Amino acid sequence: MNSQAFFLAIIFFILVQLQASPSPAIQALVAPITKDTKTGLHTLSISNKNYLLDLSGQLLWSPCSPSHPTVPCSSGECAAASGAHKSSNNGGRACTARPTNPVTGERAVGDLTLADIVANATDGKTLTSEVTVRGVVSSCAPGSLLRSLPAMAAGDAGLGRGGVSLPTQLYSKLSLKRQFAVCLPSTAAAPGVAFFGGGPYNLMPPTLFDASAVLSYTDLARSPTNPSAYSIKLRGIAMNQEAVHLPPGALSRGGGVTLDTAAPYTVLRRDVYRPFVAAFAKATARIPRMPSVAPFELCFNSSALGFTRVGYAVAPIDLVTSGGRNWTVFGSNSLAQVASDTACLAFVDGGRAARSAVTVGAFQMENNFLLFDEAASRLGFSGTLFFIRTTCGNFNFARN
Repeated sequence: MNSQAFFLAIIFFILVQLQASPSPAIQALVAPITKDTKTGLHTLSISNKNYLLDLSGQLLWSPCSPSHPTVPCSSGECAAASGAHKSSNNGGRACTARPTNPVTGERAVGDLTLADIVANATDGKTLTSEVTVRGVVSSCAPGSLLRSLPAMAAGDAGLGRGGVSLPTQLYSKLSLKRQFAVCLPSTAAAPGVAFFGGGPYNLMPPTLFDASAVLSYTDLARSPTNPSAYSIKLRGIAMNQEAVHLPPGALSRGGGVTLDTAAPYTVLRRDVYRPFVAAFAKATARIPRMPSVAPFELCFNSSALGFTRVGYAVAPIDLVTSGGRNWTVFGSNSLAQVASDTACLAFVDGGRAARSAVTVGAFQMENNFLLFDEAASRLGFSGTLFFIRTTCGNFNFARN
């Protein structure tokens, strides 16, 4: 064999080896989360579009182009969308879904379709590569269904439990670990972060650290009134380490305790709300009051409030989980600044017919790292990240 033929053989061998080598496994996808200050809601950025981050949503939906593909009723994708209220039209040939606006409760009918989404892979520290996930089941929706969502929202990213929710499809298509994490920012100045898949989940400064190392855990439960929601069980609520006296069984009745990013603030059913507010009023009796500002009842003269690393110096609120761990809410997540001189207790009266005893809203999740470990059916929660001198806006979105 002459030298030229030998050289070509070597080149051919290298090319064959490169083609035969499997692509490196994707550990996790990462996406920025942005706060909309007008609505208090948060959006998730994928495919260069912003979608409402909806923890209870059943699927990804947005308005479609007229030429969108449809999904046959006989397909596996249609069968997997049973939780999305599938039906049929066009003589039974195309599968349709019932996308829901989680803010207004309005529903519509739209074709089930397949979309390719683009996101970034991560090693937990930075972005490593751009990934196209093909054939993601989603739903078309009329533009009118976007009402009351953030102005930047192109649709809804359903992250809830179900066969066609966004996390479920990403786990399957990319062989990811069955868990995702969200870290909601408290301002629009810097994005928070969502991870889909395994850790580490590194935040900075002052030093790079894995947020999963500081988590406490409690079991996830199923809500009888909202099967797609992530729910937990609470043994009680404490104010300044003193138990709030609630009616027996109040926290387990109805939908129990759910987490819902489509609620700007935590909503309490009235039998829970009234003793809760009374306990907070008692614990803050010496702080001058201000007139109520809707939707809040109890408001304070913020100039009379002391300030700490974790927000205003008011009574800490403990959500006592079934595992015995406390999810503690400090001033940064309990009081909302509604005017230059007024801060209000950021919990809302849901009335007697509220869907859940407690619906933990987005404001109370801000700058808390939350890990939804679906494989182990547990929720990991950090409490406020201010204690460790970081925030949800401190993920490095630069490309490696």
